[in-house]
Amino acid sequence: MNPVAKINLNHLVSNINYLKSKIDSSEIYPVIKSNAYGHGAIEVAKILSKNSIKTVCVATKKEILEILNAETGLDIFHLGKILLSKENMNKKVVFTINSLSDIAYINSKCKKQNCKIRCHIKVDTGMGRLGCSMHDFIKIFKLAIKSEYIILEGIYSHLSCADDKKSDYNKKQIDNFKYTINQVKGFDLKFHLLNSAGIFNYNSYSYDYVRSGLAIYGISPLLKSDKNLKPVMEFSAPVILLKDINKGDKIGYGCTFNAKKNMKVAIIQCGYADGIPIDFSNSGYVFYNKFKFPIIGRVSMDLVCIDITSYNEKNKIDRVVIWGGENKYSRLEYIAKFFNAIPYIYLTGITNRVDREYV
Repeated sequence: MNPVAKINLNHLVSNINYLKSKIDSSEIYPVIKSNAYGHGAIEVAKILSKNSIKTVCVATKKEILEILNAETGLDIFHLGKILLSKENMNKKVVFTINSLSDIAYINSKCKKQNCKIRCHIKVDTGMGRLGCSMHDFIKIFKLAIKSEYIILEGIYSHLSCADDKKSDYNKKQIDNFKYTINQVKGFDLKFHLLNSAGIFNYNSYSYDYVRSGLAIYGISPLLKSDKNLKPVMEFSAPVILLKDINKGDKIGYGCTFNAKKNMKVAIIQCGYADGIPIDFSNSGYVFYNKFKFPIIGRVSMDLVCIDITSYNEKNKIDRVVIWGGENKYSRLEYIAKFFNAIPYIYLTGITNRVDREYV
């Protein structure tokens, strides 16, 4: 009787197809870093490879090797700091050049292995994280073209406010990216700029590729429900005990809940060691069909308590949904907005104690 993350792979494919309809001829690079946002990178990669996806994005060397070893046939686009080894210097892997020093590093490593690697240059157009400065870009570009060890395939950047269509900063970044592209006219290169939010707000700048993460998992990056996006994960947990409590009884660590009346409660086998945030204490809800039950008391490592006093149906409650079910209020867009958070932290917070079932 464990918590379960049920992963609906048909919904994943449906979401991919919906996103394709918004980007004309651009190619989707699904982002499957952080264990495919908690959905299971290998299973997700396998279904993507069977549905016209050619390349997936990851963030770390460990993730590169995980997908390579799974032998899915997919190309792997590495978004992080380049770190080369014999294991990952593979023709299926595309690395990111972020700085001048990366060029010297690649030349040195590849010379020893007598090999070439595929690369894109990332330009920092205003995000302030990875990526070379616009001032250094043309120098890096010329060195990359000149290098006998670099197969330069593309240029990319990343918008910092893609989820805010009213942001003037996006326009500044887009103009910076256009300027960068104009500097390399005449070369056979691919370009990409947009993440999931960018697809919805700036799809006229889809270029050759888009890097979609959150939206392929059925969650709107704009934090408002989109009926065309189908949640891929349903996170649920078993009810392990029903009990009556009396007015004045306390619930959980710290006695943070004090019953103001006689109540019926259920104990759920799931806690912060499984992925329920401590913030849900006395604030969150779980769902059963049309019912929405409040979490009472503090979330424990293994357990939460819910108030089911309002439930008067004949059917026994054996399992409740934490998020991603049929009830509209169980969608992570709604939950994240309610807690002034972002959906990513919930998905990636699912631990290895949770069983993943693939449908």
